[in-house]
Amino acid sequence: MKEYLVYSGPVDHDKIDYLLNEIKNDRKFTGLDKLTRNRVYAVLVECLENIARHSSKELLCNAGMKPYISAVDMNKQVLISAGNCVTDHERKKLVARLDVINKSDSKKLNELFENEIGKEKGNNNGAGLGFIVMKLKSGNNISYKFTPVDTNQSYFELQISVNKLTMRKLIINPTSSSPKVVLDPVNRKFEISGESRPPDVAVFYKEILDWLNDYSAWSSGKRDPDDQTSIDLDFNYFNSSSAKYILDFCKQIAFMRSRGENIGVRWHYEREDSDMFEAGRVMSKTAKIPFEFIMKETD
Repeated sequence: MKEYLVYSGPVDHDKIDYLLNEIKNDRKFTGLDKLTRNRVYAVLVECLENIARHSSKELLCNAGMKPYISAVDMNKQVLISAGNCVTDHERKKLVARLDVINKSDSKKLNELFENEIGKEKGNNNGAGLGFIVMKLKSGNNISYKFTPVDTNQSYFELQISVNKLTMRKLIINPTSSSPKVVLDPVNRKFEISGESRPPDVAVFYKEILDWLNDYSAWSSGKRDPDDQTSIDLDFNYFNSSSAKYILDFCKQIAFMRSRGENIGVRWHYEREDSDMFEAGRVMSKTAKIPFEFIMKETD
């Protein structure tokens, strides 16, 4: 079991900086994909700041219960645990906030987030911005418990798991108005082909662009520099609305290349279709990424 962070003791601003710097330079932690690292880091920040802000200083010596935080690898997840002492008044507020957050779906969570950040400074009667961020980043509920110490104070412990990013493949079957999409990182097959004039072009291409963003985070630092990945774009026709999203797709690939990813675009066109060749040339120039042009022989 990998341990990314294990600490027990007082937490203040300097200690938070020290611990976060330690984990950012930990080889085990940097071995995680970028998106998972970012999510784990965000949850750790919120946990540490909550400990520093809300821990009952008076209780630490009396009960011998020090604040603690840990982040450990659990195969497909990173499990983050934290504990600190709180007053009974704080315990009641925490229970109310955590119960609201755990019962909220993603839409409700985003509404809570917007409400909290819109509040005036010093208004701490809401749902708990830090806990909202934790659930938004992890996608999982926050488990918690309170261990009574005396009539006025309890030891508060929470656990939350961050799922490691695993790349799903995206397969969309072609229709008379939308292209075939195969984005399969396991079998190394990446293709968008056919006719593109879907009724709701924004919805159709949003799924593709979201997938590519996830793939970009997942693949960062994973590939051998000599391991070439090529994405085949083979359109019979695409309308002007589709062109904007295809260009966004190519720009994202260009961004990945700028980070050192060995990824490129193969643009297919028929021998007689000079318009499709020219469209690819414009795409390549605008996205600032060299295309490999592949001429198809027609029957």
